[in-house]
Formats: sequence, C-alpha cells, structure tokens
Amino acid sequence: MAAALYTASATIAEAHEDDIWHACWVPGKHQLASAGSDETVKIWDAQSGECVSTLKDGDHAITSLDIDPQGAQALTASMDHKLRVWDLGSGSGQEGARPAQVIDAGPINAWKARFVRRRGGEGAGDAGPLIAASSGHGVVTLWSAASGRKVRELNTSRPKFLYALAASGDGAKVACAGAGGRVCVFDTESGAMSCTFSGHSDNVRSVAFSADSTLLVTASDDKQIQLHDTRHGSPVATFLGHYGWVLSAELHPGGMYIASGSVDTKVKIWDVAQRACVETHDQHTQAVWSVAWQRSSDEAAATRPMLASVSEDRSISIYDPLLA
Repeated sequence: MAAALYTASATIAEAHEDDIWHACWVPGKHQLASAGSDETVKIWDAQSGECVSTLKDGDHAITSLDIDPQGAQALTASMDHKLRVWDLGSGSGQEGARPAQVIDAGPINAWKARFVRRRGGEGAGDAGPLIAASSGHGVVTLWSAASGRKVRELNTSRPKFLYALAASGDGAKVACAGAGGRVCVFDTESGAMSCTFSGHSDNVRSVAFSADSTLLVTASDDKQIQLHDTRHGSPVATFLGHYGWVLSAELHPGGMYIASGSVDTKVKIWDVAQRACVETHDQHTQAVWSVAWQRSSDEAAATRPMLASVSEDRSISIYDPLLA
C-alpha cells in the first residue's frame, strides 16, 4: 500500500455565513484567503485557524478571488460587475477598510478575474500589474490594476459564458474556458490566440497553469480533469474518477500532482506521472468549490506546500504534507 501523501490536519467549520466558492493562499505565508456568497473575503492563519482580517465592500456575492505574487494585494470580482483591488498591508484588512481600486466592468464583464504580471509594452504610464477579467460573452478584458484603464480585449470569437480564467506565472499567457467546453489560450502582449483545446464535452469550471507556465489543467462538468501542453497546443493526459462535476483543479507547485474538488464532495490528489488518483479525502459534506496549493513568493519558497479546500458546507479544510 502506498504511503499517504497528505493528511487533513484542520477543519474550520462555519468559516463563512454562506457557501464558500474560492480559496487562495497568500504567497510565501501560512495564510489562506477565502470568499463566496456571503460577500466577504476572510484571511486565515492556516496554523492557528484564526481569521486575521476581513474585507467587505458591498452586498453582492464574490465570484472570483486572487492574490498577487507578492502577497501585497487581493483582487475580487462580484455580482455587481465590479473589480476591487485591496491592499493587504498592515491595518488594511481591518473592519471598514476600503478597496484601493474599484473598476466598474459593466454587466457580466467581471465574472472571474486574475492578476497578470506586466511584461512591458502595455502602456508605460501605468505601473503595476494588469487585471484579466472574463465575461458572459466570450471576451476577456485586460485592465490596468493601478489606473483602472482598459488595455485590451481578448476575443474567443464565440459568445459563450466564461466560467474559468487563469494567468500564467510569467505573465505571458491568459487561459479562459466556460460553456461548451472549449479552452482558449492567449498571448497577453499581442492579444493573439495561441492555442485552443476541445477535449471536454461540457462546461469547463476551472483552468490553472503549472508553476513554469508550460502546462494547463482544466476541470469540467463532464467529470474529467485534463492536462494540456500550452507550448505545443497538445493534450497530455485525462484523469477520471470523480462522480460529479469537477469544480476546481490545480497543479502542485512541483508539477508532480494535481488536486481537484468536485460536486461529489471529494478532494482527490492525482499523480501526474502515473495518470492516476493516489489519494481521496472526504472531509466535506457538500460540493467542493475550490482547491488550492500553498504558493511560493519571490522571497519565500513553499518547498512542502500545504493544500486547502473550501466547500458549499461553509467549511475550510487544511491538509499537511506527510512526505518530502
């Protein structure tokens, strides 16, 4: 019998007042951010299980959550069609704190949002990262996080709802997918579509890049997880084993595992080389909306990253690595 990889070390019950849809680690720290339909972002100390700060602005469910690679800012998208950038510095997460930037993206133009590293040539007057935001009509818009200025549109040429969005760690690529199952990858500098993948037969709920930006993992209502090579535009592997829609999938920072969460309430860990599920966790009682590996920052590496999952049951589960 194979040795266990991860153990469920802690559960935060009733972490939010309603469904939790998103989990995102603060890079380089033992801190986890969560958000969902109760309109708040909470940041937790993953070791003590205590909430260390809360962000709230408005009365609309949060449809997306991201944190920049430096761990300095959080990004949310909400059902009021607004993108909000929050400073995570000392005191900024206290009750009553206001977002540093609010962008009104317009109806269904800010369903999912991600920070994108700026690579130059995107308008020298704006410092800082870009924001990519997906829409309900097949378009991803790039915005300046500093000024709120619209920079560029990435058009999939199909007016489909884009449920899923990801930006590569090097800032070179943006991937999006949604209704119908087609996955599109764009070059952020030119705005050109670099490749597409059509392996899914139903809606895609999640897309995520590998740490080195060469691979893309996708999760779908067709109960499949797929791995794609974005350099050559080719499929790599398909993973089967969930019994419901797969809502989230992420690659381990080292690239050897994929974690996934599903409507079937399970969190699974897959071995990429073996193309097989090697571990299943059943801490949750309802749909698992998001899984997230602990992230490295530019200053601190997560050599043995923890894993987190959040659920419709309002709980957060933290998993500790057992093997180096």
